[in-house]
Amino acid sequence: MIKKKQQKFLLIGVIGLILFASSCTKNFSSINYPWQGSPNATVSQLYVGFISNMALGGLQVGYNSWVYPITQQGVVYTRADYSYGSDGDADWSNFYHNLANYNSMFTLIATYPDTSIYTNVKAMMKTLRAYHALKLSDEFGDMPFSDAGKAIYYGTNNFTPTYDKQQSIYLQCLTDLQWAVDNFSTTDVTQYSIGNEDFVLQNNISQWIEFANSLRLRTAVTMYAKDPADAGPQIADALTKPLLDADNTNVGLYPANIPNMDLSARQYSFGTECRLRMGTTMWEWMSSTNAEDGSGIFDPRCTMFFEPNNDTLWNPFPQNPTASTPAEGGDPYNYSIRTTDWANKNGNGSPPTQNLYADFNFYWSADVTIPELFLTTAQVHFLKAEAYALGMGVAASPATAQTEYNAGVAASVTFWTTEGMNSPVWVVDRPTVPTAGQIQTMLSNPIVQFDIANPSTHGLQQIYAQEWIDLFRQPWEAWTLLRRTGGMTPMDPNNASYYTSTYGGYQRYQYPSSEQTYNEVNWMAETGGHDSIGTKIWITQ
Repeated sequence: MIKKKQQKFLLIGVIGLILFASSCTKNFSSINYPWQGSPNATVSQLYVGFISNMALGGLQVGYNSWVYPITQQGVVYTRADYSYGSDGDADWSNFYHNLANYNSMFTLIATYPDTSIYTNVKAMMKTLRAYHALKLSDEFGDMPFSDAGKAIYYGTNNFTPTYDKQQSIYLQCLTDLQWAVDNFSTTDVTQYSIGNEDFVLQNNISQWIEFANSLRLRTAVTMYAKDPADAGPQIADALTKPLLDADNTNVGLYPANIPNMDLSARQYSFGTECRLRMGTTMWEWMSSTNAEDGSGIFDPRCTMFFEPNNDTLWNPFPQNPTASTPAEGGDPYNYSIRTTDWANKNGNGSPPTQNLYADFNFYWSADVTIPELFLTTAQVHFLKAEAYALGMGVAASPATAQTEYNAGVAASVTFWTTEGMNSPVWVVDRPTVPTAGQIQTMLSNPIVQFDIANPSTHGLQQIYAQEWIDLFRQPWEAWTLLRRTGGMTPMDPNNASYYTSTYGGYQRYQYPSSEQTYNEVNWMAETGGHDSIGTKIWITQ
């Protein structure tokens, strides 16, 4: 007779199998094969299922309501209705579905007569799993990893996996990424090809090598302050091998490459009930003056990411408001009306929204062609600039740090303005790609010009600031950058007590309630029964 608790975990296994099945179509509507049960799944089906679960989960309102003001990439003019960490729950669920996909694929490949022809596929999966695991670990800290996602194929003992320490997860991911970089083959014509179903890099193995190596560089740089002995050699080796800056590749999920990709959640999160505004922190890195007519704006990304208020004034909301800060007032405006009535920001609220402050640009909601990014060329340049500014695994070189910093700024501005220029829905104030001369003028601006005389202090802050700007559509990565640098990303010093009391204590997400319900023993061992959002994760300085 099966005991009640065993019944519960067996049920979880069945549910996991069902979710594992459903993950093959989530976010990708009609592009996948019908599910026929895990034993009959093909390598390609399992790969597509994995990619599907990497699309941002939930409604993304948690990122917009909480992580933007935490990182100060943006600000909310009043507390949102959505709970902190809601996006983390979706990420958690998607990742553990993906571990089942991952383990199922490797189990399937092991049954084939010639496993060597799947080396490239294995390297792709190791790279993707590392990316997904690191993202989740940076949100939660320690988590089940090495023993997780095995219950379907490896028995009921795996229904309650133990928690791996974040350092261990980082080291496991570094090992996998180095294996991928060293084992990808661009010349072996016998390698199995995912073909048209590789929705990440269209089976371009050279770019896969660059992505895996660039992710290895980011992982090692992120952990360097905590574990230089392990991170340093990885940085040094990564810098000798192909990176994404070699051919300006920006990796992510591009709707143009994925038929029927569903981004309705992104539209919702930036539309209904959105309280996001441009904050004074970002404004000070994009405009030389506080002129509300925008005459001081020197960074083209400012008009890409934001737009003026209802009176066409560039009036940023104070990042750390005081009691005397004029309130926005009314209900959040409904973005949808602006597709036909651009100037109308009053919405349908009662009372209507006053819209006193500069907004997040409407087109981030309306344009469903903008990609969900994993890692960009600009970010790789900034990582290299940081490594050479501080001598992380390599000899310090202020000149090289400056070169990489300048290249990162140029790559970021070019990428984001190109996205706007190519947008099929962008009508009002459509951006144009700056010329080389215009970019050089921006690089000469006193706010941007790299401080080569002080590369490890002020120069380092500039590197972090420009990376922080480039991470505008990856606020979770900006949050990681904030924590792992000990708060060296841009911060508004005014009314600092407001930030400390309102957002300063948010160090991580709480584990989903399902962990306490279904993995109680290991959850207790990890948290001691107190799952605090104020507990610093390992990478935090």
